[in-house]
Amino acid sequence: MPESKPMIRPFELRDLPTLNRHRRQGLFLDSIPMLTRGRSLVPVGAALSPLAQATGVFTSVYRDETSPDGEVILGQAAHSSGSPVARLTFIAPDAAIASLALVPLLEHLIRQLGERGAQSLVAEVDEKSHTFEALRRAAFSIYSRQRIWRVSKPPVPLGEAAWQPAQPVDDFDVQRLYNLLVPGLVQQVEPKHSGRHGWILREQGELRAFADVQLGPRGVWVQPLIHPEMEDVDSRLAQLLARLRPRPARPVYLCLRSYSAWLASAVEELGAQPGPPQAVMVRRLAAEIKKPALARLPAINGGTEAIHQTRPAERGQPDGR
Repeated sequence: MPESKPMIRPFELRDLPTLNRHRRQGLFLDSIPMLTRGRSLVPVGAALSPLAQATGVFTSVYRDETSPDGEVILGQAAHSSGSPVARLTFIAPDAAIASLALVPLLEHLIRQLGERGAQSLVAEVDEKSHTFEALRRAAFSIYSRQRIWRVSKPPVPLGEAAWQPAQPVDDFDVQRLYNLLVPGLVQQVEPKHSGRHGWILREQGELRAFADVQLGPRGVWVQPLIHPEMEDVDSRLAQLLARLRPRPARPVYLCLRSYSAWLASAVEELGAQPGPPQAVMVRRLAAEIKKPALARLPAINGGTEAIHQTRPAERGQPDGR
């Protein structure tokens, strides 16, 4: 009989028992689904892998039947149709981060994501962790840093609540605020805010703040963009949190990126509890780039002419470091 070899393949329904064994031992690398929907629901997306092209949830399985313990690793990434960004959501078990099979497993996911149109793969990790070092070795690089603050009870707001739900008509102003406050390096990776899933605040007709809000049964995710000239920042944040109604069973999680770190003191005064500092990392995916190439025309009147033809360049892997 031929000797079996380690293999990497898409997740199949026969892998469900393996998923059930490892889903509580995994590494979660995308904060929004983990905090808003809960740890137990994120890996379950693997069951939809046969419909990955429709759902955007891709799960790959590494299985080494030659080793005594039959090493198995699961990796999962999610990609919204049309978005340039995919997110690495889950790796299990957590000990897999030290495995030599991690990089080939990630490459298997990357090929599928690239074929779907993703240009970048993003992961959020604690900087002082083995996961951070492992992703560095897999050609991920830092493009931002963040800290997530947990609010379990609403503060008592002072004054009138000035926040309003964002409308499509606000998109232009939200985009302008994004361009003003977000560093170019981040803009190269992450899509711009549409403004349609959040709250806005205006002062004297000018947009001074936008809060991107994601709701879930286990929590509410908020990523604020606040102009430094906004008045009474503490009171404004308290008004926003009061509207979102945090409670112990469904906290509000405030994500402060490095370019919004100046808000930390205001958030802390509202009773928020800080999480560990995290690195937001990206792996650039290979993309097909067209470039001109010279080709000669057939002889005309005893001479030749050169013209430009466009042909696909070879697929390359930019260095993400």
